[in-house]
Amino acid sequence: ISPAIACPANQNEYLDANCEVILPDYTTLATTSDNCATTITVTQSPVAGTILTSTQTITLTADDGNGNTTDCTFDVIIADTTAPAITCPATQNEVFDAACAFTLPDYTGLAVATDNCAAAVTLTQSPAVGTVITADQLITLTADDGNGNTTTCTFDVIVTDTTAPVI
Repeated sequence: ISPAIACPANQNEYLDANCEVILPDYTTLATTSDNCATTITVTQSPVAGTILTSTQTITLTADDGNGNTTDCTFDVIIADTTAPAITCPATQNEVFDAACAFTLPDYTGLAVATDNCAAAVTLTQSPAVGTVITADQLITLTADDGNGNTTTCTFDVIVTDTTAPVI
């Protein structure tokens, strides 16, 4: 008669700075029983120490030492909770046009953004590209890693009037 085994519920794990999870040993979370008073050995596949980068099904096997085994499975659900890093450009000095206004360009190309995972980081700007300003303006850049993690940074746009008056 095979032993009985009950797996734990699905487990949540979080990606580290290298965008990996080192699989822990879940064998102690299983509940086992056997009809005979034998020692039950529980093994795990994939084994503890395996590096994961995405959700993985884990199989636990109970062995009663008499050639009888039973398996159960559960999922290890992987999540990225590390926000991307962003470095904003320095203060930008700009010049008013003849109408004493300045149209904001796209400053996202001046920022440097990285993420623990190889996912492309999306940068957005506020106020948006094309906004006309008539005074100095604080710009906020937001880095989004596509996994619900964001980081912001800010810098100033200082606008100067260099047009001489007409007399």
